[in-house]
Amino acid sequence: MENHSATPITPELARSLMPVRPDDSHKGTFGKALVVAGSRKYTGAAGLAIQAALRSGVGLVYAAIPETIHAPLAASISEAIWLTLPEKDGAIALAELTSCTEAEKAGHGSEEPLHRAGKAGLFPTEGKDAILVGPGLDQTEGTQAFLLSLLAHLCEVTPNLPVVVDADAINILSQQSDWHTLLPNQTILTPHEMEFSRLTGLPLEEIKQNRQELAITYAQKWHQTLILKGANTLVVSPQGDCRVLPFANSVLAHGGTGDVLAGLLVGLLAQGLAPFDAATLAVWLHARAAELALEVAGHPAATLPSDIIQQLGLAMKVIPI
Repeated sequence: MENHSATPITPELARSLMPVRPDDSHKGTFGKALVVAGSRKYTGAAGLAIQAALRSGVGLVYAAIPETIHAPLAASISEAIWLTLPEKDGAIALAELTSCTEAEKAGHGSEEPLHRAGKAGLFPTEGKDAILVGPGLDQTEGTQAFLLSLLAHLCEVTPNLPVVVDADAINILSQQSDWHTLLPNQTILTPHEMEFSRLTGLPLEEIKQNRQELAITYAQKWHQTLILKGANTLVVSPQGDCRVLPFANSVLAHGGTGDVLAGLLVGLLAQGLAPFDAATLAVWLHARAAELALEVAGHPAATLPSDIIQQLGLAMKVIPI
């Protein structure tokens, strides 16, 4: 493979990407993020992503979740705007649109008012500046149908709206043939190495041996921004530009840290950063906050993803406001 160099993600680079916050700004200045996440089995993943988005500096965070997990999340997170979605077996499902779809097949047309109303409720994407889908979704049949329909809706209605595809959304996509053709134009994929193996069909050992070259090759092939998570996380643009986190931290080897990164990322996208730059800044802030959380907790084994969220403000402190 051709040898490519990677640009280190430094504090100086992070500082140059941090959104400016004018004193005369208001909540509308900093965008609206939509987080589509959670299931009865993985309530915590949704909570971590939502809280990280709220800490990103975004103006408003809308959280679209299964109705059965609304009460515990709403009780613990005061600042989000809650949108409950239809579900089956504790996970988001496509059931709400079934009767409308059947009516269309019977010849009632593809734009019945009831169908438009159903889509507005099931896909609450209008007016949002960036979307995250995936943390804790689960992989039920209904959830798979929901995800694929959501992506089709975005490709049709707002193909250039930035979208972060994370966690279970990645795993669902990897089961589809030609899955990358289903994505909107400005998607960020956030796989760890095992998820990257599922997306590419390559053995995990081959990925470990050729991590950077493969990340660049597939980001270009898929025409999307790619974050390949792991020690020395890589951020690659659709054109093949590569940035690398020049340090690693075992604090991030906890379930839930990826949800924090995804929530932080969608919040930065909603503030107007381009996908490659938002991914770069999110990766750096996430890792720096993990270092700060370690200082407080005292040991990487005892440092939790929720601790990282609490340190995001200090991580941002290197950037003058």
